[in-house]
Amino acid sequence: MSLFLLPAAISLLFVVLHYLSGGPEVVRPLLKSRELPSEVVYVLYLCWHVVTMIMAAFVVAYAGAAFEPSFRAYAVAATVFAGAMTVWSLIVVIWKRQSHQKMPQWVAFLFLGSKPNQLIE
Repeated sequence: MSLFLLPAAISLLFVVLHYLSGGPEVVRPLLKSRELPSEVVYVLYLCWHVVTMIMAAFVVAYAGAAFEPSFRAYAVAATVFAGAMTVWSLIVVIWKRQSHQKMPQWVAFLFLGSKPNQLIE
């Protein structure tokens, strides 16, 4: 049970940080932007919400697995997905020559995607 509580707590923390920092620092300026076409603004706004839902699904998967063994497959899937998000986020930072400080998402997902073998055993 406790194996899944830590990633559930980390995921919940990420959801809260995403909402608290992403809202004022990303979403509000995005929605006020007049430099981008409205279609682009709303696609990016949708993407922000999709990431929120994915991270909330991680919370459900890990918390569910902590209390119900039948959720274990969901926790494994969340871990694999977090690993893929880690790799892709890091690739984009390097590829687009972004600052690791301004684009730290890969580090956040690394905590969730780094130990999938412990969940499968």
